[in-house]
Amino acid sequence: MKILFYLTRYPGIGGIETVTSQIIRQLTLKCGHTIDVISHWQQKQAGEIFAHNIFQMPNNKQWTAQENIVYACNAVRNGHYDVIIYQDSYAPTEKIVCHLSKEYNIPLIVFEHNSPLFIYNKRDLSSWLTPKGLLRRLLHPFLLQKDIKRKTMLLNQSSRYVLLSETYISEFCNLIGFKNNGKVTYINNPVMLLPITSDRLKEKENILLYVGRLVIEKRVDKMLKVWDKISKKISGNWQFVIVGDGPERARLERLSKSLHLSNISFEGFRDPKPYYESAKLFLMMSKYEGWGLTLCEAMSQGVVPIVLNSYSAAQDIIKDGINGYLASNEQDCCQRLLQLTHNPQLLADLSTQAVTNTRKYDIENISSLWESILNDCK
Repeated sequence: MKILFYLTRYPGIGGIETVTSQIIRQLTLKCGHTIDVISHWQQKQAGEIFAHNIFQMPNNKQWTAQENIVYACNAVRNGHYDVIIYQDSYAPTEKIVCHLSKEYNIPLIVFEHNSPLFIYNKRDLSSWLTPKGLLRRLLHPFLLQKDIKRKTMLLNQSSRYVLLSETYISEFCNLIGFKNNGKVTYINNPVMLLPITSDRLKEKENILLYVGRLVIEKRVDKMLKVWDKISKKISGNWQFVIVGDGPERARLERLSKSLHLSNISFEGFRDPKPYYESAKLFLMMSKYEGWGLTLCEAMSQGVVPIVLNSYSAAQDIIKDGINGYLASNEQDCCQRLLQLTHNPQLLADLSTQAVTNTRKYDIENISSLWESILNDCK
């Protein structure tokens, strides 16, 4: 089968690009498909590229410029593709991909790489007392209706509409008023599983870890306040390590200083693998997430998660009290962290289960789900 992936950015170092590379590699080397990619811009080539061709749109300033449409049409017309997979990250390119599918009669698979309630959740991201927060609330009805219209158009054009989590199916259908007949389904993101031994789990250090972008929706400021409350109550020499960068970094570093926090470090953008291998605990307090790739990566290396139960897919990943904890609020996060830092055996048990439970996200398992959907489109 010849497949065309359509992305905003590829290659790149973001979550969608990483996941796409894993899927392309598996579908190419293990399943024998030929895969091309169309992207609007390229950020960075990280590692091997397994796509046969990568087509870059000529105009990366204007998404739907006429020259981009002509370029994409030429690529598709000459490519003789059996299916198009749209890795949707909400860039306004949906009209191009729907046109390509309809004009050349190619089945379209839409994969939405976030929560279906992404726009809905952004309404109160900032305080209404701020200009941005007030504007978000005023524009919210318009933006939500625009999002519903966009999703409906993609759903109508697609052969399958794929979400990241089973829990998202009902959220999506309720949002747009669609009675699911099997067209809307889900595939979890794969995790690049690295071997870890029981001895290595025992060698972990007293590190509480966060890995991710430093942006407002990740609520790292709340994590700093949690650390302020618990750091003096923890037995043993624990460190809070923040791996990542973004527009919030300067503000967060100022907040850390104003709270007089100790045993905390801002590492900036780094390869997270060594941090996963060393850390014992992982903290996530996002207002919303799509899936939480760093969460699954951390768990695969035995890092026990304490996650604010703010998005429904977290319940797919974490079995509360078995392989981590779903916290109801900030205070609950504090209590769970203190509980685990004072109970090494419980921490070790949850760590083992975290590794075991993430095996279902192995690329071999995830690629079989992709194969099933691709076969349905023949």
